[in-house]
Order: sequence, then structure tokens, then C-alpha cells
Amino acid sequence: MASWKKTIATPFKKAATFFNQPQQSPRKGCRMDAKAREEHERRMVQELQGEVMACGYDDVLVMWSILDKSNSFNNLTSS
Repeated sequence: MASWKKTIATPFKKAATFFNQPQQSPRKGCRMDAKAREEHERRMVQELQGEVMACGYDDVLVMWSILDKSNSFNNLTSS
């Protein structure tokens, strides 16, 4: 019983962690320009999306679409 819960919960935890992380200023000596940061975030979203799409539960896919739409909307309004 625990395995199906883990299968469903893991992508949600990763998505929540990714979408809810605060915007951090670059640390000294570890500066990323805006373009590199955007590329990194895009790769992370693609990786997370791959994991979510590999999950066979429709509920997970629906939640991903809600999170993805919400993130797209937030990016449009903050620009």
C-alpha cells in the first residue's frame, strides 16, 4: 500500500518544491547570468515533467497541468 502512495506523492513533492522555491540572489563566486539561470530552470522543469508523465495515475497528470498553468500565469503577470 505504501508503494502507490510513494508513486503519487513523490512527483507532487518535487513539483511543490520546485514551484515554491523563493527567488534567490546569486551567491558571491557562484554567479549565474539570467540566461543560464533560465536554461537551468527549463531543464529542471523538463526533467520533472518527464517524471510526472511517466506516472500512470491520471490524478498526477491533472495536478501537473494545474501547477504548470499556474506557473505560466504567474510568469506572465510578473513580467
